[in-house]
Amino acid sequence: MSDDIFPVVVIGAGLSGLTAGLHLAARDLPPLVLEADIVWPGGRIAGGEDETLEYNGQTWTFSTQHGIHALWGGYDNMRAMFDRFLKIQLRPSTGEEWINRWGTHVSRIEAGTAVRSTWFPPPFHYLQLLFRPRFWKTITWLDFFSVPGFLVSFLWAASVDPIREQIALEGLMLADFFKGWTPNLKAIFKGLGHSLLASPSEHITATAFIAAMRFYTMMRRDTWHLDYLPANPHECMIKPMIKQIEESGGKVMVGSRVETLTRADGHWQIRVEDLRLGSYRTLRAEHVILAVDPPAAKEILTRSPETCQKAQEMRFPRGLENAAIRLWFDAAPQNGAPGGMFTGDFLIDNFFWLHRIQDEFIAWHQQTGGSTIEVHLYAPESVFEQDDRLLIIQATKEVTQAFPELRGHFIHGSIRRNGPTQSQFLIPTEKSLHVITPWDNLWACGDWIGYPSPSLWMERCVVTAVAAANEVLKANQLEIHELIPPRESEWLVRIVEFIARGLRKTIGPVILGTARALRRKKRDGRQKSHSDP
Repeated sequence: MSDDIFPVVVIGAGLSGLTAGLHLAARDLPPLVLEADIVWPGGRIAGGEDETLEYNGQTWTFSTQHGIHALWGGYDNMRAMFDRFLKIQLRPSTGEEWINRWGTHVSRIEAGTAVRSTWFPPPFHYLQLLFRPRFWKTITWLDFFSVPGFLVSFLWAASVDPIREQIALEGLMLADFFKGWTPNLKAIFKGLGHSLLASPSEHITATAFIAAMRFYTMMRRDTWHLDYLPANPHECMIKPMIKQIEESGGKVMVGSRVETLTRADGHWQIRVEDLRLGSYRTLRAEHVILAVDPPAAKEILTRSPETCQKAQEMRFPRGLENAAIRLWFDAAPQNGAPGGMFTGDFLIDNFFWLHRIQDEFIAWHQQTGGSTIEVHLYAPESVFEQDDRLLIIQATKEVTQAFPELRGHFIHGSIRRNGPTQSQFLIPTEKSLHVITPWDNLWACGDWIGYPSPSLWMERCVVTAVAAANEVLKANQLEIHELIPPRESEWLVRIVEFIARGLRKTIGPVILGTARALRRKKRDGRQKSHSDP
């Protein structure tokens, strides 16, 4: 800093903001990072107040968090950041269960190891599930009538790379992707969409689901390979990241909410409210990196005179609320995978057995023989209007339906409601906010920000954060950080993709033209019938 002008200010101390700050500090360009939360920086990997449990005359204390996250196989840049800065020993997943309920029938299948270890090359690696006897319990003979619709959906997903091509098709939702599917298969794969995109069906576009399928599982077998953090992310990620930033000369200021950005004398003036003191201050910076959720970014940019006109023309994803429910039992389920997802008629979505993942819950299990599960809820707003107690009861009922050996063993439940900060993932287009923004020396990063990478969620946070930091480093003539490119698709996928794209470009226009002509003829016929006496 010279003459009270900061070289770079990062707005937001979530995963993206702290990642950008770390990579700037590593090149001797220490940032000032502003975080609105007074106590818990970290955004959607933030911690929270400990919760206590009285059991058998002993008090147990457990840390809390926004919700447990898994690192998928394609999170290469996030793993590289861990190796570079944090030295975290991740805990590999031994499998992922797919638990489906159709009516009163509940079926379970371990799908993760089957898909990633099969000799069937993508995109046909899901055929390995046919060799798992339990898979046949999840479907009915009627589901075979879904084969034509399934093939159409499959070719659609293979022929379109929504992020690279910036194809949003926002009028088409998740339900449109499943046209021609039977209700049972629709329900199963809708649950997959909920878990992959952390959203209820009504907020998932068809192209967002395609992008998620392509990134997480469709193009390579090894992308469906999960690892977990061994402890609460506040302890093993957030605190060490802040410590390294501050040891390098940077500063993370909590309780600092940005009001406006103003351009003056070639610098950015940042009006900040100190939420702890109830006062305001103005900071000046050469560069600004915006690393906040969509609602906060929209509020800052549309409120600031310098940016409001262009920001009002932009498309910002909505923020969605969700909940993480934890249930303690005085018994443990039979051996199984550490996590997975609920689909079909279940209300709850993905789940994680914490006593198989994180150290403090492993200790609880070893000493008591008990277990703890965390389930996530991505539901319509009406569901979150229900009382905490009712949601915990519903979650307990559904968990014990899937794991009947736990019936009668429930001892404690808690719920963490997360406000509407979860980004609805929309395919970034020219109307979106990108890493390189329309304004001088203002950059952006986050899991909803436009950048030519197929990555999603935490990997997209890291990729866009490093990209934004690199823009600042280039402007200061400093060495940039190398980004790991996406993994190349496996050979058969590339062939299928080539054929599907060819069909899309040749037959697609004919089909669309015919459909439009039929709709026009039908409309003209209706108009003529109304005009006839």
